[in-house]
Amino acid sequence: MEFLILFAVLVVGIHWGWTAREAVAKRRADFLLSKLQEIEEDTPEDIIRINIEKDNGVLFAYHEQDSRFIVQANSREELENKLKELFPGKRFGCSPETLRKCGFIL
Repeated sequence: MEFLILFAVLVVGIHWGWTAREAVAKRRADFLLSKLQEIEEDTPEDIIRINIEKDNGVLFAYHEQDSRFIVQANSREELENKLKELFPGKRFGCSPETLRKCGFIL
């Protein structure tokens, strides 16, 4: 008889634990999705996402979305100046991997 009571308590405990785990996971997922939406909404319209490639010492900048060529330059400073001339008032974003590959960051 005690074995059946112990088994029933174990089954109910497992069920409650599993249900509580699911509730916590759902709350965490909802929280992370809301934070992601806030980040996407906070991204300013004046940032242009670009990719930079380095070939034989020459830097080439492309739009990230459709890989359209923007400009080429021989140095980082020259690239930044040309981008500022072409798109006044805009800022440019690039992935850290791309910046490392081009030697802009360590």
